[in-house]
Amino acid sequence: MRVRRWGLLLALAVAWSPQPSAFADLRYETTITGVADPDLAELLDNISDLKTLEDRHPASEEALHRRADGDLARLTGAAHSLGYWDARFSYRLDSAADPVKVEVTAIPGPLYHVAAIKVLGPDGKPLAVPAEAGTPPPLQPGAPARTAPVVAEENALLAALGHSGHPFAKAAARRVVIDHLAHSMTITYSLRPGPPMRFDGVTISGLKRLDPGYVKRRVKWRQGKPYDNREVDETRNALIASGLFSTVTITPRADPGEPGRVRMQIKATERPHRTIGAGLGYNTSEGAGARLFWENRNLFGNAEYLKLSLAAGQQLDSAVVNFRRPDFLATDQDLLALAEVADETPVAYHSRRARVSAGLERRFDRFWTGGASLQLERANVIQEANLGTITASQRTQHYALVGVPLYLKLDKSDDLLNPTRGYRAEASVVPYQSFSGPNLTFASGRLAGSAYQRLGKSDRYVLAEAASISSVAGASLAELPADKRVYAGGGGSIRAYGYQMAGPLDGDNHPIGGKSSLALSLELRIKITDTIGIVPFVDAGSTYETSLPQLGHRVLWGPGIGLRYYTAFGPIRLDLATPALRRRGDSPIQVYISIGQAF
Repeated sequence: MRVRRWGLLLALAVAWSPQPSAFADLRYETTITGVADPDLAELLDNISDLKTLEDRHPASEEALHRRADGDLARLTGAAHSLGYWDARFSYRLDSAADPVKVEVTAIPGPLYHVAAIKVLGPDGKPLAVPAEAGTPPPLQPGAPARTAPVVAEENALLAALGHSGHPFAKAAARRVVIDHLAHSMTITYSLRPGPPMRFDGVTISGLKRLDPGYVKRRVKWRQGKPYDNREVDETRNALIASGLFSTVTITPRADPGEPGRVRMQIKATERPHRTIGAGLGYNTSEGAGARLFWENRNLFGNAEYLKLSLAAGQQLDSAVVNFRRPDFLATDQDLLALAEVADETPVAYHSRRARVSAGLERRFDRFWTGGASLQLERANVIQEANLGTITASQRTQHYALVGVPLYLKLDKSDDLLNPTRGYRAEASVVPYQSFSGPNLTFASGRLAGSAYQRLGKSDRYVLAEAASISSVAGASLAELPADKRVYAGGGGSIRAYGYQMAGPLDGDNHPIGGKSSLALSLELRIKITDTIGIVPFVDAGSTYETSLPQLGHRVLWGPGIGLRYYTAFGPIRLDLATPALRRRGDSPIQVYISIGQAF
């Protein structure tokens, strides 16, 4: 009897358990027709669940209908956002097809346009808001009646009030009227600008070890001047860029005791000041290497920076000490010091050197930086290239040089590791004079620039170009130590050729080096997804025996393809390049892995 009872319970459980659906693997394909506007077509493809979830098969035809029904409201809202306020959508399922065909038919209707924009104050009367010089407003009469510019225009109006002395400006209401007969949109903004204010004192909180004076020296506004949000933003950006803080908030506070004045409250949270790290690297031209470093970003409480690093690899062993003292003698002027010992063994030479330097770096504004230093260097260098006429004693050089590195940099790009707009330029020169060993007097210089242009409104396609010229004057090629000559080729230069290999070679395929070089690069940076991108590129250039590049001589060049993985701190780069003019000593492919774009 007990056995029968258990059998009956088992049968009931099986009968009531969920059964596999006949549509458990319902495959389908979706097409959206009737859309001529490419922007609308792209948005509909991206917003449609039918499109984006095609690889997640619904359990039944009924579930597919529910997915399609949900899409209709979603697609209608997307069309409204681009100014198609009469848009209608319908769909049809062809269940007999395999996979099931889902055809979404769009009737966008006419594109609406902005008829008028009104800005009112708290009294309901027109409010005059200062226009931003050189910046077109996000919303203008006659433009397509899209929703995103409506919000952007309100933010721009509030920002303009903040730039002109109103720290407490707020939006009271926003009214949007769609006229279906005139196919137009009218927007009315009601704003509360608040009273005009001037900067008062600064209150700083949240610091533990850092001297508050460092924060005060980063403040861009001046007490008594009219309030300006841009100066507040510049201050916040400068503090974040220092790397000392994890968060920075700057809040204006009205001071009842000082009518017309606003006191600024800066609250900052310090990051851990000490960091220890290690890394491994490899590329086909320089081989494998390892690095270990320790750094302190607030050594004595005034944001002093000290970094100790050790490197070991197939071509470089080194120990380096870097020190930076910010605001030395003046705000935005830093004292820099460096000490290095290294044993470097690239293809062109073998150099054992020791170097010390000290100097100043000055940030003139957000874009311009310049520097000057005094450098002492002693080295023993063995030149690997065999030029036939050079004796063994000439191939081994022992020198001691004093140099004065000078540089000027301009950076108007939008990002350090992944620029998509703007440009950069740099000029540097280092006069050298020997104080021991052979009598040497020469100067080396470099001019470099790069530009970045979005091909469209987003950063999905970015065209990047770079060019550089290096030159040495004042000594013959034979007199120059091998490690002071000019070379080209490698990860930061002409990637199709190995490190220092983009130039003349001797009979043993050792690079000779030169007195000048030219390097050109062109990249198209394509984002496939938010995290994955590809970069087709081509590099060209060479080194020359004269102090100026001889453009009539053969130019080495080669194409390549890169893969990018975009992270929060910057892109991880994998580049593969091949020489178009391959010589006996050139590898068929070069591989580079690093963080950040090539330039």
